[in-house]
Amino acid sequence: MRWSTSVLRTPSAVFIGVLIAAALAAAAVSRYAPTAMDKTAVLTVPSWRHLMGTDQFGRDILSRLLFGARVALLVGIAATVVSAVFGVPLGLWAGFRGGPADAVAMRGVDTLLAIPPVILAMALVAVTGPGSVNAGIAVAVVGLPQFARIARAGTLAQRRMEYVEAAVAAGAGDAWIIFRVIMRNVLSPVLVQLPIGVARAILLEASLSFLGLGTQPPHPSWGLMISESREYMYTAPWYGIFPGAAIALTVLALNNVSDHLRSLWRV
Repeated sequence: MRWSTSVLRTPSAVFIGVLIAAALAAAAVSRYAPTAMDKTAVLTVPSWRHLMGTDQFGRDILSRLLFGARVALLVGIAATVVSAVFGVPLGLWAGFRGGPADAVAMRGVDTLLAIPPVILAMALVAVTGPGSVNAGIAVAVVGLPQFARIARAGTLAQRRMEYVEAAVAAGAGDAWIIFRVIMRNVLSPVLVQLPIGVARAILLEASLSFLGLGTQPPHPSWGLMISESREYMYTAPWYGIFPGAAIALTVLALNNVSDHLRSLWRV
């Protein structure tokens, strides 16, 4: 397996890096607080004073977009990492053990996969209550089956290899074989899946916020901004265009990074 860092120099990776830097430095970059209202500048067009215009409360859209990027990236990255941390060991264990243990674990995973992601996330948030944290937990649960399936598929292909049989013959325990022998050889597809998982998590968080189940007002969120802009589609089209473009560009960039990773990993 050979890794090349050239993916970090792709335009998509540069865009993601700039977005992360802008989100982290949002307080320093933004000229206005994301919740600061100016009743004298309601739904103003983009100008030097407000580069992306203002919303119905006179809040600066650029500031809300930058602070909303924090929510999108934090939920996207954290939820995907949690999904991988729990999903990969589950898939490794099920694939290595096989038999009834594999069947029971995978039927549970298949049950989660059978439910549309948005519906499952909405049901989980309905139980725990709306909010960014609960939405992130729901997104993590929704993303877990993909990582479990990928890890299991890799384990099924590796567990009959000679190096695994040699480890068994040497008396190594199941945990050692799974996490020290097999896991390193099934990590490449998992790592390729990570950017896609983050992209899906960002889309799902935006969907929940759009429906009023994610980030709650007055805190900024890309999905919430699009939801609030629906009443002003004709009078202030820029209101919804900017957060929509941010979501689209971020998801496309993450998918492109995943494509580059897939071409650079050699097994």
